[in-house]
Amino acid sequence: MGLDCREILDVKEYEFLLNWFIRMQQQHQLASLQEPLSYDGHSEYDQLCNLLLEQARIAFIEQFGYPAPPLVFTNLFHLAELEIAGKRNARGIKTPPQLM
Repeated sequence: MGLDCREILDVKEYEFLLNWFIRMQQQHQLASLQEPLSYDGHSEYDQLCNLLLEQARIAFIEQFGYPAPPLVFTNLFHLAELEIAGKRNARGIKTPPQLM
């Protein structure tokens, strides 16, 4: 599946989450963190990632009235990072026509 969750989510859900993560990562300036990605759960990146994942779960339920599969949150979180960095299409990930 990679980072593409279109098999799991419909277009509205996919667009909502991707745009939500892009907006929140830019708001929290995630890309400007100057720390190694330790993945130990204690770095600023890890804490912010966990916070945004939990907030996205809540936002999705508020928007659509039901929970999404947990996998889509981490996948779209990282896809949003690639989108912000301008690396999304360079890696061969196709942008859905509705998002262009």
